[in-house]
Amino acid sequence: MMKKYIYKLNSTKALPIIFLFIIFGFSILSFLIPDKEKSVEENRVLTQLPTLSHQTYFEGRFQKKLEQYFNDQFPFRNSLIKWKTASDLTLEIIESNGVIKSKDGYLIERIQNPSKAAVDHDIKSLGKFKEKNPKCNFYFLLAPNAGNIMKSKLPKRVNMANQNEYMTEFFKNLNEIGITPIDARKTLRKNVDKQQLYYRTDHHWTTGAAYLAYKEAHKEMGLDSDIKYKKLSVHRNFRGTLASKSGFTNGRNDELQIYWPREHQNYHDSIYNFVDAKKTTSTFYAFDNLKKKDAYTIFGGWNHPFYTISTPTKSTRKLLLVKDSYANCMIPFLTQDFREIVVVDPRYYFGDINKIMAEEGITDVLFLYNALTFASDESMNLMLDDDNQ
Repeated sequence: MMKKYIYKLNSTKALPIIFLFIIFGFSILSFLIPDKEKSVEENRVLTQLPTLSHQTYFEGRFQKKLEQYFNDQFPFRNSLIKWKTASDLTLEIIESNGVIKSKDGYLIERIQNPSKAAVDHDIKSLGKFKEKNPKCNFYFLLAPNAGNIMKSKLPKRVNMANQNEYMTEFFKNLNEIGITPIDARKTLRKNVDKQQLYYRTDHHWTTGAAYLAYKEAHKEMGLDSDIKYKKLSVHRNFRGTLASKSGFTNGRNDELQIYWPREHQNYHDSIYNFVDAKKTTSTFYAFDNLKKKDAYTIFGGWNHPFYTISTPTKSTRKLLLVKDSYANCMIPFLTQDFREIVVVDPRYYFGDINKIMAEEGITDVLFLYNALTFASDESMNLMLDDDNQ
């Protein structure tokens, strides 16, 4: 009996020691293992160790970036996510890492709306930027997410934040500062049962959904191109980032399509100058990427920080496109409406946006984001606030 008691006592004491050993071991590994720049599984750039400064510390940006850094660079992160998901499936858990296992093979991201303070900051930054460029036309296309348009696919027991309340209020605020909102929700809802609008295992909308949104932008922005397109299937087994992010294996793979201009039209080829890759090409589609894990990068190759597109159109308008990856499959449609497009992704661009406005002779500015990313990402504000000072 005494031996059994001693064994239990020693086991109890050993548990904290084992726990501390594991924590200490992972801490050592985090310094020994080189940081990764990119997550192929999640199709995004991973947070790097932030630079500490007086301004970033007292504004709270350093602490937030440091937390994101440790989350992104945690040793064996992808393996741990898969292990956790496997255990969740055993317990019939339907949500993993913010991804909900839904009907018909869909994996849908949980919607989270920003705080009022965050929305006010967005509007303030956008308003100041517009004031500095009074001669330009300003537009904002905020794309709804699958959890909004495809609520019927969600399990009945899932309660999702009301993204429409946030979007409607945001569009109202845009109008008040003189920026034209482009609202694609109505046309997407109208077509939700007619075509696939979102990928089953990826967070992006499909090219078909992007084209419907482009037609709304066409009206609001006064564009005049009239190009007809045909759908081409370029990948029949596409599996996206939500499958990797969640670890769920049930999501159905998808067909990946591009819209190709029909023959015998007044279609103009474009020249793409990818500055970061030091590459100038007449081809937007990176077909070689169809062989890679993230086939969605066929659209432009990757989220480049900055690049330009030149097209010999009749229009002399020049567009600054400030965007996230939802814009990538819409860009080919926009090329036929502008003589030049300057594409900026604030998540990776650290230059002077007002310098671009002046040097490129920008006439129109379009912000294009999906609502979920925009609600949580501060990069646009950081870019605009730096240049508004």
